[in-house]
Amino acid sequence: MIHSLSGGVIKKYETKTLIKVKVQEGAFWFSCSIPVFVGDKAKTESGEVGEVIEVKNQVRADLSPVPFSQIKEIFEIIESV
Repeated sequence: MIHSLSGGVIKKYETKTLIKVKVQEGAFWFSCSIPVFVGDKAKTESGEVGEVIEVKNQVRADLSPVPFSQIKEIFEIIESV
């Protein structure tokens, strides 16, 4: 256990679920707050639909493949049959 005598607070890391979506222009990382699996279809904010090719759960900002500030969110997942 780490304890600070100066009253400081130990940084708590935010975690996100990151998904890599393959669209016509290439593959890009997005965050997703709903359950998603590899093979599902995801609709990007531009309306383009792509296939989920990778899912990383509980990713911290310091271990993310891309900076959290640059990640857009996916709001709609179209499950594959």
